[in-house]
Amino acid sequence: MRRIILLTFVLCLVASTASAGSFGLRGGYTLDPDQFHIGGHYDVGQIFNPIRLVPNVEIGFGDNVTLFALNADFIWDIPESAFSVGAEVGLNISSWDSDHGDSSDSDLGLGILGDWRFAEQWFGEVKLGLVDSPDVKLTVGYNF
Repeated sequence: MRRIILLTFVLCLVASTASAGSFGLRGGYTLDPDQFHIGGHYDVGQIFNPIRLVPNVEIGFGDNVTLFALNADFIWDIPESAFSVGAEVGLNISSWDSDHGDSSDSDLGLGILGDWRFAEQWFGEVKLGLVDSPDVKLTVGYNF
């Protein structure tokens, strides 16, 4: 499992250095755990036609849990539309305080997503967690 995670992020790093992409900031609200999250992303661009790669890092605060997520989003831009759909694989590291002390856990998460561009550099995104990811993430972002 750790090899798959490592391979995914090595591929993201190699792809990001091979093309001229754009950086951006993101933030929003997460359901289960109920948190606010902030982060950044790097839109690599098309890694093969018509799929684009957007690795991102997010940290969530709230619900007595801190969630650190390293994600690789694979996004298909629907032609002649402001909408996109895709899938996400990510490493989710949770840390929480309890009456019995601090604890942490890491999981490989999978999810699906939909996003839309509502201005030239602004976008909104909805992610639905399928395996070991937050149930729902509502995100707004800005691309530089």
